Amino acid sequence: MDKKFQIGEIARFFDMPASTFRYWEEKGLLRPGKKTENQYREYAIEDLMTISDVIFYKNLGLELKEIRGMDAATPEQHGKLFSEKLLELEHQQELLARRMEKLRYHMKALKTLKELKTQVYQESDIDTDCIVSFDLIERDKLRQYIENPYLYSRVQHTQTLPQEQRGLTIPAEMSSLFPKSSILWQKKANRYVTFLLREEVTEGFPNNLREHVSRIQESHRTGAIISRFLLCAQENGKTYDFYKTFIEII
Repeated sequence: MDKKFQIGEIARFFDMPASTFRYWEEKGLLRPGKKTENQYREYAIEDLMTISDVIFYKNLGLELKEIRGMDAATPEQHGKLFSEKLLELEHQQELLARRMEKLRYHMKALKTLKELKTQVYQESDIDTDCIVSFDLIERDKLRQYIENPYLYSRVQHTQTLPQEQRGLTIPAEMSSLFPKSSILWQKKANRYVTFLLREEVTEGFPNNLREHVSRIQESHRTGAIISRFLLCAQENGKTYDFYKTFIEII
C-alpha cells in the first residue's frame, strides 16, 4: 500500500504553512485524495513530486497560473516563457545594481560628513572638474541629481560671497557638450581647504560659511568656493543641509 501523508506532515516536511497547499489546490495545482470516512486530505508520493515542481518553478519567478500550464506546454513554449523570465530578472538585476550604487553614494556621504567633523580645514585637491548650471526643470540633469545628489554643487567667490550659483558637477570630458554660457566653474588650481558647511533648513537658510571663510583668510588668500551637497539631516534638534565645501587657496 502506497504511503499517504496528512497536510500537517506535508507542511512540516516542506517547512511551509498548510494554507499554502490549500491555496495551490484551489488554483488547480494540487489534487490530493480524500479519506472516505472524514474527507481529510491525504497526499501521495506523486503529490510530493508535484509540490517540489511547483516550488522549483516559483523559485524561478513563475506565477501560479504559468506553473499550472507547464505540463501542457511544448518545449518551445517552455523556452519562450523562460527567456521572458530571464529578461525580467536581468532588468531587476540592473535596478538592484543601481539601487545598491545609490546606497553606496549615501554611505560615502555619511562617511565624508563624519570625517569633516573631525578633520577641520584640511588642505586637499578638489574632486570636481567642471560645474554647469542646473535648473530643476532640466529633466536630464534632474535625473543625474536623483542618481547621485553629491553632484549638486554651489559656486561662490570670497570677494562676492552673497552671489551664489547652483549647478551640477560633470566630468571634464563632458564640458565640451555644454555651451560656454552654462559653465559656471572649471578647475584651474590644485590647492583647496575643505570644511563642513551647515545650512539650516529654515527661513533665510542661515549658514556658517562666512565664519569659515574668515578663519581661513587669517592664514591664506582665498578665491572660489565650491560646495558639494552631502545630505539633509538633524543635528541638535535642527534640520541642516550639509555640504562638503572647498575653498580655493591662491
